[in-house]
Amino acid sequence: MKMMTYKDRVVPILRVADYLLVPIQIDLDDSTVGRLQKQLMEEIERTRARAVILDVRMVEVIDSYISYTLSETAAMARLMGCRTILCGIQPPVALTLAQMGVVLQELVVARDLEHALVLASLS
Repeated sequence: MKMMTYKDRVVPILRVADYLLVPIQIDLDDSTVGRLQKQLMEEIERTRARAVILDVRMVEVIDSYISYTLSETAAMARLMGCRTILCGIQPPVALTLAQMGVVLQELVVARDLEHALVLASLS
């Protein structure tokens, strides 16, 4: 597998202690969520992180494909020994996901970044 170059990266990934903080500040579509998945897997392997925090407070739309890909990414991370925590889901996004009957598997959901940091420290 070819490693991503800096220009291929979708979002910044910050290492904090034994976990990775991923502030997603762009709209996700099918292409970007796939690239994000690849980027995360490479960073988990490189850093040996114990947890990943996906902060989606700036994301206005999460459709069924994106939620599936995030769940798949969390399953892949778990197989690499890493928990995935999703935080900052906005009320309209939560409403849409609930109406669609989306279940976010393999993801721990936190209210906000502070709550996610507490959960990450417990992993």
